Amino acid sequence: MTPASPDLTVYTSPVMRMLATASPELQPSLRKVADFILRHPLRAATLTIEELAKETETSPAAVNRLARALELSGFSALKSALVSTLQDLISPVDKLRNELAQRPDGAFGLHEQIQAASANLSAAASSNSPAGFEAFVDRLVKARRIYILGFGNSAYMAGLAAANLMPYCADAVAICMEGGNENAAYRLAAITDQDVLLAISLPRYSQDTIHLARFANERGAGVLAITDSPASPLVQLAEHVLFAPAEHPVLISSNTVVLALIESLVAGVMTRNKEAVKLAEELTESVLSYLHIPADPPKARKPVRKRRAS
Repeated sequence: MTPASPDLTVYTSPVMRMLATASPELQPSLRKVADFILRHPLRAATLTIEELAKETETSPAAVNRLARALELSGFSALKSALVSTLQDLISPVDKLRNELAQRPDGAFGLHEQIQAASANLSAAASSNSPAGFEAFVDRLVKARRIYILGFGNSAYMAGLAAANLMPYCADAVAICMEGGNENAAYRLAAITDQDVLLAISLPRYSQDTIHLARFANERGAGVLAITDSPASPLVQLAEHVLFAPAEHPVLISSNTVVLALIESLVAGVMTRNKEAVKLAEELTESVLSYLHIPADPPKARKPVRKRRAS
């Protein structure tokens, strides 16, 4: 699959925009269907109305009502809109999931992991526009301080982002490392309208991340989000969003794309900094001073022969 053009991504198509806009206001059963399509657009395009109802634990009637809420004539029109948007795309993760289900031992190995990771990375190229990425980087570069937040596995991603952004930003700090959500809230208390909060959240979304993102909004700070799809509750709170497809045939979610996005953001911020090369050299030199590097490789010692007793 080729990367998306600057003006066209999966989530900028008319049907996906309508779903993302309508979803928060829908009644619960219809919202379940809408959120499923937003999280799994490629898969949803291949399902029948009965299969979609089963996947969302709703009913065919609910699927039809969703279509009419989008001012479409019914499920057939909804599916046609999805297929026309996604006809050049496939869902390798879904194929892999079906393949694993047919295996007697259900084994999962390195090859399967690489397939799933590659599929998510390809989906990320179709879910994010270059213009959206540049706006995200611009917000990071101009912030007085970057607060980085994530709970669960996302806490490790937040720590990684903070550690790598720190040399090239005015200030970057992960607020979720020690002390749990209570201490994270204390660290965020000083946030201002000159700062940004970078929130990372994948299914299953942490309610604490949502609460703290809302708090940052109320303080006038910009909220930037890395999350899986427009169905994420972070999207409604964020100024800019980068989507990290997190499909995995075995795990609850995959962090592969989150890591790729963090590396991309660090590289983007670094190249905006005119003194980046000098900073990188100074950083390397300062680290090397703490490492022991022998001047010459140690010479091999000759084996000592034992004398035979006479």
